[in-house]
Amino acid sequence: MRGLLCVLITVSTSSCVFSSEDPGDDEPLGGSRTVEGSVVDFESGQPITGSASVSTSGLMPDPMITTQGAAFTIKGVPENSAFQILASAPSHRPTFSASVLVGTDDVSDARATAVSDAFVTALATGFNVTPSAGRGILLARVVNDRGEPKAGVAANNFTLTNASVSPARFLSDTKAPVPNATATTASGWVVFFEVAPGVVSLGTPTGATATLAMPVSPISAGAVTIAEIRATDGAAVLPKNVSFSNQIIPIFRSLAEGGRGCAACHSGGGIGKDLGGLMLDAGVEKTYRELTEEDPLRVQLATAEKSQLLTYPSREDPPDRHPNVTFTGPLDPDYLKILVWIKEGAKNN
Repeated sequence: MRGLLCVLITVSTSSCVFSSEDPGDDEPLGGSRTVEGSVVDFESGQPITGSASVSTSGLMPDPMITTQGAAFTIKGVPENSAFQILASAPSHRPTFSASVLVGTDDVSDARATAVSDAFVTALATGFNVTPSAGRGILLARVVNDRGEPKAGVAANNFTLTNASVSPARFLSDTKAPVPNATATTASGWVVFFEVAPGVVSLGTPTGATATLAMPVSPISAGAVTIAEIRATDGAAVLPKNVSFSNQIIPIFRSLAEGGRGCAACHSGGGIGKDLGGLMLDAGVEKTYRELTEEDPLRVQLATAEKSQLLTYPSREDPPDRHPNVTFTGPLDPDYLKILVWIKEGAKNN
C-alpha cells in the first residue's frame, strides 16, 4: 500500500503490500514530492546556527537531500508517505524529528528539530540520571484531539514496547525538569531516558485511564527522538462488524477518495502494474481473492498481527522490503479496521 503517514526525517511513508518479489524500479511509484524546511533548535524553535546535516529513515530508495546552513531540500519522497528526519547540527545531539505528513503536494515548511547538548545535560542533571552512550532518549509531547498540549495524563498510562530502564518523567511549561511530577504538566512534555536502539511505540498498561497513540519511532544510540502522543480519556474503542466492501476496500483507494493511496502501486493497469503480485484496484471480489487466497501470508487468521497486510505498511525493525510506511502504529484507525476484520474471520462481507 502507499499510504498517508507522518514525516520523520528518518523516513517512513505510505504503504504497499508486497510479496517476496523484488519491487523493481528505483524510482518512487505513483508520484514523488519535494519536502523543504529548516533544522530548528528544540528550545527556541529558531533555525540552528551553522550547517546542519539531514538524512531520512523509512524510505526506499533514499531520496536526494541537499542542505544549506539550516535549510534542507528532500527530493524524491513518494506521495502518500510518512517519515522522520534525522538532523545533526553543531552542539546538538543527532535528533529524529516528529512525524511529517506527505500527501500529493510538496511540503514547504517542514521542521526538523535538533536538541542541544546543553539541554540534554540539563535534563539529566535535573532528573539525576546518567544517560549511557549505547541508548537513546525519547522526548514526546502529549496533545489532545485538537493538537493542544494535554495536562494531567498520569505516569501509569505510559509504557514503552521497546524497553526503557527509566520511567516516564515530565517537563514544566518551560521544558524544565519536574522531578516530583506524576503526570504531564501544561506543556504536555514527557521524557524517557535509556531507550534501547531500534524502533519504539507505546503499549497499553493494565489499569490505564487514557488511550495514547504515538507513531512508531526510531531510536538510535546517543540520539534524541521527538514524537507526538495523541491522548484520549478512557480505553481505546475498537471497531466491530467490519465490512470488507464498505470499510476495507476504501482504505486502498486514493487520497482524493478518502483512502491511503495503496492502489497507486498495487494496480493492474497503472504505474504499479500488479506490484508485488498484488492488485488492489480490481473490484471487491478480485481484491478479496488476491488478499485471502493468492498468498497465505497476506492475511493470517490465527495470528492477525503478523499478516503482511498489516506488517508491510507498518514501521518495523529491521525494515521489510516495503518502500514506505502507511500505518503510524497499532492504533492507526485503518490498521485497527484491518486487524479487527481479520480477527472477525476476514469475511467477504
